[in-house]
Amino acid sequence: MKDIKKNAQMYYSQRAVLYDPHQKKYLLVKENTLKIEKGAWQFAGGRVDADENLEESFAREVAEELGDVTYRVIGPLSGVCVPYHDELYGVIMSYLVMYESGEIVLSNEHSECKWVSAEDILKNKKIDQWVKDAIRKAEGQLELIGAYDGWKRTLADFDNYKKRQSENQKEFVAYAAGGVISDILPVLDNFHAATDHIPEDAKDNPWVTGIMYIQQQMEKVLEEHGVVKIEINIGDEFNPHTMEAIKKDGDEKLKEDLKIEKIAQPGYKIGAKILRPARVVLG
Repeated sequence: MKDIKKNAQMYYSQRAVLYDPHQKKYLLVKENTLKIEKGAWQFAGGRVDADENLEESFAREVAEELGDVTYRVIGPLSGVCVPYHDELYGVIMSYLVMYESGEIVLSNEHSECKWVSAEDILKNKKIDQWVKDAIRKAEGQLELIGAYDGWKRTLADFDNYKKRQSENQKEFVAYAAGGVISDILPVLDNFHAATDHIPEDAKDNPWVTGIMYIQQQMEKVLEEHGVVKIEINIGDEFNPHTMEAIKKDGDEKLKEDLKIEKIAQPGYKIGAKILRPARVVLG
């Protein structure tokens, strides 16, 4: 580039390198003010007014030149000084902008617009070099964004995999332990049958105290393995998923609309798995 003349005028402008991720193309607009063919196809954007900041200027120019479109600014790409003639130079800052939605409506500053692939832009001899340089940098940023997004998806997939494996492991342990625990429950029932009817004058007997301690140990071990008693109270509604109804003497059939009159045998579960339904008498 030739040296800038001492009295040359300078202006600062911003350009939106608008990229549509669905088409994988960039938006170029053709300026009416540029009479020559080369340089007519550029990016949307314009000058920064003296009384506004860069962010306000960018939003205003995009709205004026492209209409009510939704977009997301990714970041700056490059800055370049472009000579229009010997006494006028433009300092152009370009930004990678991700197009999201909205119809492109051009202002009267432009005669037409088109979505073009990076490959077609780079091989077009009628497009200025600074436009091509911005496209190259945009392609580099998009490649990094794609790699980063791919890494995040992989990390999320791996995290979900670990969670699924953890849940599967818990489920496996629960089902594997279920058979052994089911065999232990009748033993616990026998302890309860023995300790629930201890006479008052025998409760302080050392032998009875030892039996009670063993019973409590068994209950604690089961609890540590996630085994809990199914909570049922007299007067509750019958639940066929967690209960098994037994007939009273003289009943010909069970009526499911009856309430629980007696808990004949407690039920147990581990997680969502029912190890043994509670046996109840309805009345």
